[in-house]
Amino acid sequence: MNDGTLHGSIRWPADTDKMGRETVVPIGPDVRRALDRVLRERPGLGAGLLFPAPGRHEKPVSRHLAAAWLAKAEKLAGLEPQEGSQWHASRRGWATARKNLPVQDVAAAGGWRCIGVVQSIYQQADKETMLSVVLHPAELREAR
Repeated sequence: MNDGTLHGSIRWPADTDKMGRETVVPIGPDVRRALDRVLRERPGLGAGLLFPAPGRHEKPVSRHLAAAWLAKAEKLAGLEPQEGSQWHASRRGWATARKNLPVQDVAAAGGWRCIGVVQSIYQQADKETMLSVVLHPAELREAR
């Protein structure tokens, strides 16, 4: 959907969110290209669901079926499933890669309502960021 943002946005309807909250999130150029490819391959999809349920295109795919697809994809790729994950490992990586950005915006773009969840569960310490913390302290000045 193009709502005037640079590359468009995706609307996550409230009835597909476990917290019952609608979210509209801008998308980047890679997602735009992927969506355009899907729209070319499936003309008539239009404003429909991005992940419709098989055989019931008016309903979203269930989280259980999506989890089964993920498990099958991991197996086909020869990857070990991440412990306690399903989609959480990807969400942790996404949030951690954005630690340099304001946490309020990371939470909103990632669909989290609480920044505490982002900071305590999803954003993980990593060697590169810890090294940057050690090597680049802010200059402190005394208050007058």
